[in-house]
Amino acid sequence: MAEPGCDPDLGVPPAKRSEVDPIVPTEHPWNLPALFYVPQCSGSADEGAVVIPREANLPIDTETRMVVAQVSQAVVAVASIDADGDQMWKGSGFVADFDEASMIGTVFSSAKIARREPCFPGIEKIKVYLFDGTCYDATVAACDYHWNLLVLSVSFDRVVKPMKLVEISENRNSRDPQLETCSILPHSSHENLYPGDTIIGLGRWPEEPFALRAHRGVYSTDRWTAFRKLCQEMQIATFLNTYGAIGGPAINRNGRVVGMLFQSLTCTPFLPSNIILRWWEHFKNTGKYCRPTIRVLGVNLHNAQSSPWVKVPVSLHEGLDGILVELASRAVLSLGLQQKDLIIGCNRRRVATNLQLFEILAENIGKAVELTVVKAEDGSTKSIHLPVEEAEEENFHKWPISSYYGGFF
Repeated sequence: MAEPGCDPDLGVPPAKRSEVDPIVPTEHPWNLPALFYVPQCSGSADEGAVVIPREANLPIDTETRMVVAQVSQAVVAVASIDADGDQMWKGSGFVADFDEASMIGTVFSSAKIARREPCFPGIEKIKVYLFDGTCYDATVAACDYHWNLLVLSVSFDRVVKPMKLVEISENRNSRDPQLETCSILPHSSHENLYPGDTIIGLGRWPEEPFALRAHRGVYSTDRWTAFRKLCQEMQIATFLNTYGAIGGPAINRNGRVVGMLFQSLTCTPFLPSNIILRWWEHFKNTGKYCRPTIRVLGVNLHNAQSSPWVKVPVSLHEGLDGILVELASRAVLSLGLQQKDLIIGCNRRRVATNLQLFEILAENIGKAVELTVVKAEDGSTKSIHLPVEEAEEENFHKWPISSYYGGFF
């Protein structure tokens, strides 16, 4: 007879069942239909439907399994708990720092775990689960709904090897003939990502058997969204992850964390580690969240063909790369920055993408920055000074995280 509290099929307590953390096979692409209809879209049924790719996820090959095995035990499940002890919001996370002297670990996850909704029971605590089912009460160290980032402090009873976050440099493959005329300047201190490079998404579900889920795809420089209030710095992996993987790590083929996973219907967006690291360092130093804005919506020129706001003047900017201005506030327009202008520099540093611009803005909150701009009307170069402000709550990013239950967070 099995001991009390044991799984009757296995006869051993969950926490002592195995020291191995296998990857649980996942049907690709999980449980989505072939078409997803968007009721807000006008026109015919076909125009209002998003086609879900059937071969979104690549096979989990031997190389992937080896990489995942090196980091899997730092991938945790996270859940908020109500007054009755029931799990409410569920997701994943990863241990990003661990102090062996105090046995305290730092866990990054999605702020959706801590989200308080008026129609749902209140959150009493947040728990973190390791691969063997052992769970720990977590203390919220930081929670930012603008970037959808949650940092938890956990007192572990064992040593946990943390995952390493690396800042990425967005790059495009020069062998692509469409991209020969412009190239993104790499950061020497960043880890390069090129289109077609392997990206692996990891997640864990906070219930028996606390299984690890791995999804494999490739990195893409395509624009993930053209919606005005969605995070424009988000990057894309081509696989489709499950709902429970939100907050989990996106890793490269070296097992380093390049971002945090979120969810979309035709790909998996991830928040780059560049933002996570600078946001967390800023918070530790100042006690404030890092939410810089210059009240401009811009798109990386190399994927600006998806812009719903402006017709891209490719001939004007031929041979350059930068951030195409799509929308700007009235105050910004009055200072001389207009639609179709191309931002190519900030504080005399070359910028070609929103992510590169963010890194400079994060260093200058409360100050003014000098933008170097190619003007749309005549191709001339002009300097424009804009204040770097902190995003206000009404302008926080929206996060369309779909769930099995429908709806969005």
